[in-house]
Amino acid sequence: MSIPVLDYSHFSSGSREQRETFAHALVESFEKTGLCKLEYHGFDSKQLSEMFDWARKFFDQPIDTKQKIPNDIGPKPMRGYTPWRVEEVGKLSFDNMVRSLKDSKEHFDQGPEHDTEFPNKWPSEPELVGFQAFMTAFYQQCDEVCLTLMKALELAWGISDGSLVARCMPSATDLRLTHYPTIAVEDMDQDKKTCRIAPHTDFGPITLLFQDGTGGLEVEDRTTGIFVPVSPAIPTEMIVNVGDTLTRWTNGRILGGVHQVTVPEAMKGARGVTIPSRISMAYLFKAGREVSLGPLPSFVSATNPAKFADMTALEYQRWRNSIIYSLDKELYTQDGKELGLAGAQVLQQAPVV
Repeated sequence: MSIPVLDYSHFSSGSREQRETFAHALVESFEKTGLCKLEYHGFDSKQLSEMFDWARKFFDQPIDTKQKIPNDIGPKPMRGYTPWRVEEVGKLSFDNMVRSLKDSKEHFDQGPEHDTEFPNKWPSEPELVGFQAFMTAFYQQCDEVCLTLMKALELAWGISDGSLVARCMPSATDLRLTHYPTIAVEDMDQDKKTCRIAPHTDFGPITLLFQDGTGGLEVEDRTTGIFVPVSPAIPTEMIVNVGDTLTRWTNGRILGGVHQVTVPEAMKGARGVTIPSRISMAYLFKAGREVSLGPLPSFVSATNPAKFADMTALEYQRWRNSIIYSLDKELYTQDGKELGLAGAQVLQQAPVV
């Protein structure tokens, strides 16, 4: 499986011809693989190194210190710190083996700077002075990239300028720093029901991802169903992954990229070996909270009727979080049947009934 590498600057500052070429290449990559890689996106190696340094400083704190800004578990956007093995994304799957997997990770989540509905939680320790300012600026830069990619999709699909951008306003995106602690290769055996993060798709239209050099990220090749490793070729490489919202807006034309984090390719089959800790940054771009996630009119016809229910982005996020945090099942059932989501079942996300 070959993942296209696209030059972001061709759309952000290129000629009309370059912009059109980029836009169509982006859609083609999304349709074939569910993701792409971007270069020349505006983040330099120094900036990314600083981001990873801040993440390590945060996660290196004692657990009691991190727990001063706890994520209040519930069917809502996440804010603050979530400890190891609280979130279980495998529960979104129809596969019983995947559903039983336990994620071995901890994470810090932030939202829009001026979000009064779900306010951010920031550490106050002297060692982390500057963390909030840096991450707030980093968040904004990620948002600009995502909005630009929405403009590229508008161009490729021939839909009104600003229509997708407007659907992603006001900002409701979550930025997540994730730490995967060291773990023995033997403990990652599926019989032990442990993984770094189980196979899943993300909530929003797209996700931007930066990862350190540890390895272990894999994406599903939709032609074979086999997961293949996605290691950064260069430190500044950005991965753009399709999420559920884009699947719903396109009425199933573009499927979300199913991905997981597991044993790095070079360490598979080893025994008596410890996998190093891993840090990643995911910018989980989302639609505005009151925006409909029903299919866009241009993707619906008499011969291709709507495949997805008309729910808001916040309703969808509440439904998904209710599953991964094992909350009240009434929040995510329909006609008495549990709703799940993963892999080939992606078209069954809250189907029209």
